[in-house]
Amino acid sequence: MSHFTKVEKKDDISYQEFVDEHLKKRIPVVFKNATLAWESNTIFTPDFFSKNFGNQTTTSGGINYTMNEILEITKNSTPENPAPYPILFEIPKQLPDLLKYLDPIHINYSRPNWFASKNFPYGKYGKNIQLFIGGKGNQYSLHKDFFHTNAWITQLYGQKKFVVFPHGQDDYLYAGEKGFDSFLSPINILNPDLEKYPDYKKATPLEIILEPGETIFIPNGVWHTTVGMGHNISLIFDQLNARNFDDWTKDIYTIKKDQGLLKSNMHYAFAKSAGILCKIREVFGERF
Repeated sequence: MSHFTKVEKKDDISYQEFVDEHLKKRIPVVFKNATLAWESNTIFTPDFFSKNFGNQTTTSGGINYTMNEILEITKNSTPENPAPYPILFEIPKQLPDLLKYLDPIHINYSRPNWFASKNFPYGKYGKNIQLFIGGKGNQYSLHKDFFHTNAWITQLYGQKKFVVFPHGQDDYLYAGEKGFDSFLSPINILNPDLEKYPDYKKATPLEIILEPGETIFIPNGVWHTTVGMGHNISLIFDQLNARNFDDWTKDIYTIKKDQGLLKSNMHYAFAKSAGILCKIREVFGERF
């Protein structure tokens, strides 16, 4: 793990350079051209989603919305009256026909990703492929991804501001003490309460704007959040492999401990065995 003072955007980066300079060191980076791996990375407009998925539904805050309703609400979002956020779709379950446009999902960089195997159930332990739709004024909670997974976010449409914090600033962010709360900070970076959280003044947030077609890699354990600059649509998924497997299994054990020691041990045993199986399959040449 290395300290970083900025998030670079790179036009042309080899897979090995990514591994050596970012994956191993856990340093974020923005790929400007990774989505060129897809047949097209310029079609993902609101009109595209309305035409192809307009009647598909999802639930947010206990309310059912169609894709068309979400696109309209988020288009009209303002900082004074922001749209509900996050409103998201689980792509493999709710928008499976979208996957053919996102092939290869790993964009030739997020490999290996053991979540690509069937060893892990979808929707569990960080295995998700999600479409986020937001608008101007939308802000996500300050967090680091559950289970120490690596986050991959591609901006399909519009702009989104990312704010990340260099390693070693956990004490300034007032995370909870255990379970899922330990991955969440109560601080609103747009209007921090410095009387309640005075040490936040010592934090050094780094900002970068993600443009359409760009992908940001946020390594496990890195605190981050997002702010919508306008109407925007993003693809988000997480990555697990041998590099973050040990932290991932420890998190599963610790988080599930709140549900009882027996359940914690059962989840841990499953996670450990599923990961070991992936390691063995890698040895025999399988690619994830």
